[in-house]
Amino acid sequence: MNKPDDIKELDKKIKKFKQKEKKTELEALEEPEYSSAAAGFQISTELLAGVAIGASIGYVLDMVFNLTPWLMAIFTIFGGAAGVLNIYKTFKADDKDN
Repeated sequence: MNKPDDIKELDKKIKKFKQKEKKTELEALEEPEYSSAAAGFQISTELLAGVAIGASIGYVLDMVFNLTPWLMAIFTIFGGAAGVLNIYKTFKADDKDN
């Protein structure tokens, strides 16, 4: 290769890089930024939903099997654990995107 061909190839690479950089800047502007308050609401919602669903399942099973309050207590704990797991999965996936 001679010098003009090298310069043309380098110029093409620079233009391609600049176009790619502009696209990533536009994508970054279009992506919503979550505030700390939004993250806090999401955490509390996930946790409360898990506990509420677990407690509800436990209550129904307690009424069916007449084991009050054991199943409700156990399923409330399971629901809380499920809520914590959902929070972990959500924010782990969020970290992968960044």
